[in-house]
Amino acid sequence: MLAFFPRIYENELLYSVISRYHYFSGNLNIKDTTRDLFGKGKLNIIPDLPTDLNALIERVQHFSDKRLIDWLDQHTLYNYYTNFTNLKVKKHVLERMTESTGKHSLHHITGQVAGNVKEHVYFRYCPVCLKNDIEVYGETYWRTYHQLPSVFVCIEHSTFLRNSNMSYRQRKSSFAQPSLMNCTSINDSNPVTFPKMSFELLLKISMESYKITVTDYKFNQGMLFEIYRYLLGLKGYKNLNETINQDKLREDFILFYGKDYLRLMQSIPCGVEGKCWLKSITRKHRKSFHPVRHLLLINFFGESVDTVRYCLNKNDNPFGEGPYLCLNPAAYHYQKPVITELKISRCLTTKKPIATFYCTCGFIYSRKGPDIDQKDKQKIGRIKQFGDLWMKKLHYLVYEERLSYRACAKLLKVDTNTVIKYIKNQGRQNKKNDYLPSNNREQWLLLRNKYPSLSKTELRKVNPALYMVLYRNDKEWLNDNSPVIQRRKVHDERVDWSMRDYELLNEAKKAVQELMKSKKPVRITKSLIGKRIKRTTLLEKKITKLPLTMHYINSLSESVEEYQKKRIKWAVKQLEKEELTVSKICRKAGIKKCYYQDLKEYINKYINEHQ
Repeated sequence: MLAFFPRIYENELLYSVISRYHYFSGNLNIKDTTRDLFGKGKLNIIPDLPTDLNALIERVQHFSDKRLIDWLDQHTLYNYYTNFTNLKVKKHVLERMTESTGKHSLHHITGQVAGNVKEHVYFRYCPVCLKNDIEVYGETYWRTYHQLPSVFVCIEHSTFLRNSNMSYRQRKSSFAQPSLMNCTSINDSNPVTFPKMSFELLLKISMESYKITVTDYKFNQGMLFEIYRYLLGLKGYKNLNETINQDKLREDFILFYGKDYLRLMQSIPCGVEGKCWLKSITRKHRKSFHPVRHLLLINFFGESVDTVRYCLNKNDNPFGEGPYLCLNPAAYHYQKPVITELKISRCLTTKKPIATFYCTCGFIYSRKGPDIDQKDKQKIGRIKQFGDLWMKKLHYLVYEERLSYRACAKLLKVDTNTVIKYIKNQGRQNKKNDYLPSNNREQWLLLRNKYPSLSKTELRKVNPALYMVLYRNDKEWLNDNSPVIQRRKVHDERVDWSMRDYELLNEAKKAVQELMKSKKPVRITKSLIGKRIKRTTLLEKKITKLPLTMHYINSLSESVEEYQKKRIKWAVKQLEKEELTVSKICRKAGIKKCYYQDLKEYINKYINEHQ
């Protein structure tokens, strides 16, 4: 049972607490300290993601009332490295930290090793915090968020952090205990300076980093993907076909932060397909990304880790969420949100979205987007249809109220020429309604009987006057009683599959001969042959119709094991003048280590023959 355990300070790394215990206990060997605290002699304590926490809590529970969740949130970087990962990774890391189970290291699991955002080489500290600690406590300690790769500013004092002379990754069997001797820059009067805008950004990202260190936001990769897609659409980076304008996004992202700032954050987007983190993070998440890159993207969108979750399950419509305003001055619901039907298309020249709004009153209008503010919602780009309600209002104002065209145009919020145009159209419509078919229909039917083989266009040429009268006044009847176009049926030529099978067989044989001549061994497969003869789809979908070709390909196809043995044979021949070993042959043949054991007997056969 422990005789004492140091006081745990606010935001202190658990590693720092253990370092102070080691110092005050008088233990000369790190194994003695870890045996006291964990019940076993460990050679190394990880600063950011320590393991065996359950064993530690059990031994120090008499000196501290902190629970496991308190240790994780306040004294480790568990939340920082798992907040933007999936539930499986979070669970795996938690099990590894509490019970020290699993084969892989935590830095592999969280993606730190695979990423190119490197952690700081030395432990870091705030000179003001250091001075206050010495005055108040008589000692100092390492703070959690000061060690994050995205933090360069102390959020409590708004001062730049300094490097100590203690390595963040200490060699085994040693501790990095903070002290005035280790933190040599306490009296440095010339700290590193940044432009004002960069400092504000540094402070903001530092505060966001602190939040994700002490709080579990319960994000997951699917949630983040949906949120980012919504914000990309909201900011105008997503096209109507759901693709992202990556070039514009990258240019605006670099312009927003500046290359110096992004270089400091180790996050300059390169723009190269497959290597650009900004492209990958805005697509479906197939891997983990470093927290600093999530924070930079969220800040670029004008959000924070506290507000970004409210963007989930929102419609990324460039015209906002409905219902939309009806802008028909003749309707009682003028400028009220009653429109629910909306269709979005894309401008062919500017590629911007165009929305067409359909109201139940018959009024249809459109405008080019996206809508930036509330004033945009009251704009009309083009009126496509006024509707019956608007036409009745126009008729009432002109013929009953006896208002001038100019006054009517002012009330209906259109041009005077528009009022004149539709008044004339109403007059023409009235004349059309007065039209009586009389014997025009009979004449057209007689014309059809007289020339049964002629088409509609040819009948029009026989009697153009009759056709125009019916077209203008009785168009629907004319269409119903006119000859229907007889479309010719096009017969597809049938494929001679036996001939095609023979042709493909010859092509496949030529491709195989070329592959056999290559310097290095090549695995013969249906896919590779298909690519060589440019007939992959045919070989995949028409297998039953190509028996000769498929029999030839199947007879040559190699399994993975056969192909590995062929490579080993080739490697032995290449290394004929050298001393042969299993590892040397496998490296030359390009065999992965996981297959060494299965192929060891086969390789030893060649080694014995060589000897």
